[in-house]
Amino acid sequence: MSLSAKFQRSHPQAFFLDDGNPEALQDYLHYHGWMDEQNELQSIEKAGEGNMNKVLRIELTDGKTYIIKQSRPWVEKFPDIPAPADRANIEGLYFQETNQNKIISSFSPELLEADPDSHILLIEDLGKGSDLTYLYEAGREMDEETLQGLMNYLSALHQNFNQQACDFYIENRGMRKLNAEHIFRFPFIEDNGMDLDDITPGLGDLGQKYRDDEALMEQVAFLQYRYLQNGETLLQGDYYPGSFINTDDGVKVIDPEFCFFGDAEFDLGVFHAHMLIAQQPQEIIDGILEHYKKPPTFSELLYEQYAGIEILRRMLGLAQLPLSLGLDKKKALLEKAYSMLLDE
Repeated sequence: MSLSAKFQRSHPQAFFLDDGNPEALQDYLHYHGWMDEQNELQSIEKAGEGNMNKVLRIELTDGKTYIIKQSRPWVEKFPDIPAPADRANIEGLYFQETNQNKIISSFSPELLEADPDSHILLIEDLGKGSDLTYLYEAGREMDEETLQGLMNYLSALHQNFNQQACDFYIENRGMRKLNAEHIFRFPFIEDNGMDLDDITPGLGDLGQKYRDDEALMEQVAFLQYRYLQNGETLLQGDYYPGSFINTDDGVKVIDPEFCFFGDAEFDLGVFHAHMLIAQQPQEIIDGILEHYKKPPTFSELLYEQYAGIEILRRMLGLAQLPLSLGLDKKKALLEKAYSMLLDE
């Protein structure tokens, strides 16, 4: 069964976003009034390397460009993995609410239109700048200005969007369950179908060592339970280099589809983990807490623990990163993660 047929079976009245059918997309844009009748669709191209959604850049005959994205009931990169189809609607709500804050809006694309029935968003095109996954390349470093900007964004989010101050609430339960599976369970399942030695020879034995550690597995289970509880603070939910874009106007933050109200320590811990994985200099690592304005109840212990589990899942799980690290450096990262999780 084609993906189009699979989508239509579950969403019979919805539009299926297909870059191979520009005529249908043009009709869709005209029908919703997102493009005036004098305008036509000039070109369509894939926008970035997103894993979760169908994301396209469209250009109109008037020269304007936009990003259009759709969430389907599967992971776009792995169509056999089910995913909540309404995640784009939740992302739209996040943009709608958080872009009312001047600091956050300065780091965010503008949400232009939304079609909740088809789970489609029309978003400002930030240009063809690269994401920050180049930081995983040897010798690439984040500059101080970028770090400070990303910490300003996260500080504004965590300080201004808490349960008491907001008249909305985002649970995003389906996406949290999907994420929890890949953070806290899949990397530690025996015979999960992954051969870690195909990624880095010798990594399989290291992975088994951590799976066999009862104290570690208890801590992982505790963090999974904590992650799945509703919390007080609105999170971006996936705060890592793939969610950051370099543009002519500086760094921007995109793709908040994993957003929810939870522990502020999770967002910052994920960021910390990726700075360690990307082998960033110590001044960048130290600068995280220097530039981040902590909420009153922030726990540095919990922050370290979330960072540790993110390192483990990126080393041992399905969501692998474009790394050129050898076994020795991966072993050092795993040991660092272990100490973050279990040292008090």
